[in-house]
Amino acid sequence: MNVRRILCSAVLLGLAACSSSSSDDGTTGAPPPPPATTTTTTSSLVLTTEGPPTKAGIEPRVKAEVDQRTDGLTGTTLAVSGARAALQVPKDWTTKKGAVTTVESADKKAQMAATSFSGSPDAQITAATAALGLTACEWNPPENLAIGKTLVAGNGADGRCTKGTAQVKAAFVAGPAEGVLVVGAWEDGGDSASIFGAMRSIVRAAGSGTDGIGACCAALRQNANSAPPDQKNGLLQAAAICDGLRNSPQGKAALGQIRGLLKGANMPSSCK
Repeated sequence: MNVRRILCSAVLLGLAACSSSSSDDGTTGAPPPPPATTTTTTSSLVLTTEGPPTKAGIEPRVKAEVDQRTDGLTGTTLAVSGARAALQVPKDWTTKKGAVTTVESADKKAQMAATSFSGSPDAQITAATAALGLTACEWNPPENLAIGKTLVAGNGADGRCTKGTAQVKAAFVAGPAEGVLVVGAWEDGGDSASIFGAMRSIVRAAGSGTDGIGACCAALRQNANSAPPDQKNGLLQAAAICDGLRNSPQGKAALGQIRGLLKGANMPSSCK
């Protein structure tokens, strides 16, 4: 009986020793430490965009639809009173003349307003949207554009407005030197293609500009799009000065100032 107890005790002691002894791979019976982890921080990851931010929910179209495109609409010529430019509007749209001329599609789902301005177009944009019955308009930051077959130098922006209780999409283009502004708006299913086609049909009136300097301004802006980084700013500055002086009697002489800004960049033939 004593011998059996001794043997049982020996067996139990051996099992205890096995549970606390080293394993075959040389590790102890203690649980392994947790795996090392690394911490990733996003504090140094900064997303940058070119130019001012656009507004959420506004579809960007005007740049792709208008800039440097000459496939304008062929329809009825609309001369904008007080502006040095004209455009084509769809033949079957209804035109109403006034301080702001409006044009509307037969289904009333698309409409445009055209008017003249001097200096900043902001006040006339408000007048044009009011003539179209639009309120609470919001606009993306304007983008530089070369408009129509005569490459009218200007800008434009996409937007959205309220008409009655519905929200509609909108866009405008403006040519400061020609003093022409066109605003378009359309509901879902509206003929936005004709609106942008009309914008692409804008042409400079014969005799506008000074000694062809308008072509120089447009060429400078167009060349800036493909210029090396060290020349791009100079070309854009030159184009801005050109736009401001093209209707001045001293416009031709101002080309000397423009050449000074180019700093070795290739001078468009229309500026020589």
